[in-house]
Amino acid sequence: MTKRINKHIPVMLNNIKQYIPDDRKINVIDATFGGGGYSKFILNRYDVNKLIAIDRDDSVKIYAKKLEKNFPKTFKLLIGRFSKIDELVFQFKDKIFFDLIIYDLGLSSNQLEDPKRGFSFDYSGPLDMNMGFSNISALNVINDFSEKEISDILFNYGQERYAKKIAKTIIKKRKIIPINTTKQLQDIIKSCVPYSKKVKINPATRSFQAIRIYVNDELNELKKSLEKAENLLSDKGRIIVVSFQSLEDKIVKDYFNRKSGKKWRSSRHYPELVEKGPITLKNLTNKPIRPDIEEINLNSRCRSAKLRVAEKLVFEERL
Repeated sequence: MTKRINKHIPVMLNNIKQYIPDDRKINVIDATFGGGGYSKFILNRYDVNKLIAIDRDDSVKIYAKKLEKNFPKTFKLLIGRFSKIDELVFQFKDKIFFDLIIYDLGLSSNQLEDPKRGFSFDYSGPLDMNMGFSNISALNVINDFSEKEISDILFNYGQERYAKKIAKTIIKKRKIIPINTTKQLQDIIKSCVPYSKKVKINPATRSFQAIRIYVNDELNELKKSLEKAENLLSDKGRIIVVSFQSLEDKIVKDYFNRKSGKKWRSSRHYPELVEKGPITLKNLTNKPIRPDIEEINLNSRCRSAKLRVAEKLVFEERL
């Protein structure tokens, strides 16, 4: 039986619509263009002056062609890492501020469904996982890194409780034959993780996630981007973030809380903001918004999604 695939479905779109300004002409950055779902929706439904889409993966250009044709003066796709969001946007002669900057931090369907990219354990392919602009691949991590380095990556970025056992087995197996494919890696992980009826996800999920995050430096990319994105917002401009795993969500939560004047328990992600700094944002979602059961049934990929939104205070309101 062929597995049913959900293609290019914008996650939590009905929730996000509530935070898109509809009372004026808007400038937008789609910081994670992917399959173009959010950009397409916004361009067709709202009065848009400029929409700049960013993606580090140049394979997304195919999804931008129709939008470039239909909205030649409004839409522009830029290839690059969103940690350089300011540099990418400043390519334009006219400096503008943005009413909306949106992030969807999940993998796009075209990345997951392409075996050659090595992101998914559902397909056998080469160990790659490079989203673009990365200096290493999953192949380097698995075949060149030490046992401790691999164990630390699996534990710190995937919260994998069997990280040490998996790392030890990887070292043992690669001495016999190089580990070159996603199937080889998945089989190793499955042999290390005890089967449990209570755990519904694939045993390789956490490890694959951890390696991907490390290869693409995703957490540092997000942190850098949020700091720069705030400076690109107009007064009452909004940052919208959809995250899919707890480490990303924690970074977004911490940043929004601190910049809105709320203390948090840990300063791990933003040690430079331990001391109370200027209050420049209003946190519009004190708790993350989760997808409803109807959306989860239509698109299983969104089951772990969390939506957070913050709004830039007007100058007179900032402390």
